[in-house]
Amino acid sequence: MLADFEAEASTFRTYESQVIPGLLQTPQYADAIFRANLVRDDDEIDRRVEARVKRQGVLNRVDPPTFMALIDEAALRRMVGTSDVMQEQLRHLTQMASRHNINIYVLPFSAGAHPSTEGSYVIMDFTDLRDASIAYLETPATSMYLEEEHQVRLFNDMFGSTQSCAMAPVQSLAFINRLLQELEE
Repeated sequence: MLADFEAEASTFRTYESQVIPGLLQTPQYADAIFRANLVRDDDEIDRRVEARVKRQGVLNRVDPPTFMALIDEAALRRMVGTSDVMQEQLRHLTQMASRHNINIYVLPFSAGAHPSTEGSYVIMDFTDLRDASIAYLETPATSMYLEEEHQVRLFNDMFGSTQSCAMAPVQSLAFINRLLQELEE
């Protein structure tokens, strides 16, 4: 169901506290994330990585959606897979940040407590005004799609307030490049 909503979305606003947002993950990074679960076999991991890469196609279409990603510093510093996997992932983020439709905001540790401290989420808006915006949350046990206006407004407010605590895209890109340089040394 998520892939269907993503295919129709005109705008994404996502906050990620632990990992790089799925639509910005490299295949090797996604593989390492899925392997960390320790309960999936190789075939299931391969299917999940393939599905994730296929979903990323939404960012490559002719008229791509706007994608705004608030990424907690912890997600950028957490070693997922090997150093090579992380270097590739950070390089990929810098390439994605150069696209006209993608803005990456790093939420630094120095921001302290912030409105999104309770977890990751995605807000999707749609071109057709008859389609209500959706807030999407994922847990190990289930996924939730919140569509009630007051629920979506809460997530919009959280995103805006958290974004005001984050580095601007230019500062965020410089920060990611510094982390990449540290890994390369």
